Amino acid sequence: MIHKRSRKYFMNKKAAGDTLKNVLAACNKDSENINFDLLILKGIAQTNWVDTCKWIAIGFLFLILLTPVILINNNIKIESKGIATERIIIRNHQLYNDHFILELAGDDIIYNEIYARNSDGDVIFPISFDNNTGLVKFPYNNETLTIYIPDAHGHTLSVSLSAYSANDKENKE
Repeated sequence: MIHKRSRKYFMNKKAAGDTLKNVLAACNKDSENINFDLLILKGIAQTNWVDTCKWIAIGFLFLILLTPVILINNNIKIESKGIATERIIIRNHQLYNDHFILELAGDDIIYNEIYARNSDGDVIFPISFDNNTGLVKFPYNNETLTIYIPDAHGHTLSVSLSAYSANDKENKE
């Protein structure tokens, strides 16, 4: 129990020791090896320790319950840095004999960092790009390309381009 005991009985040590000896003698138990002073001291110590631990536990519980109230900060502001407000969208693409054109949409695209890699790992940069129209023109030599389109938030869209003729498609199926 957390509350204090309503009544405390006080008895001097000698009377308590004599009473305990009489009870043990009535039960035909040997009381010569029992140190009554040590028993009383252990009882007091354990009672004090238990009461102390209860109050410490109550204090921790109180602190845990108050933690959300203490940590409330009304000046918290969430910034949208690192969160893409608009995705990178490929609106259109056109493949010609010697070049490939992508039409991109998105406000945060970094056009001067767009590049492609071929299957050998060689980096291929665009021939031209236009920030206003979103057109990016790559050279194309009938090989598979992986095109990387970064945005201002650290995200990168990667797109694979592989062209094949109608005869190649029929042979694969």
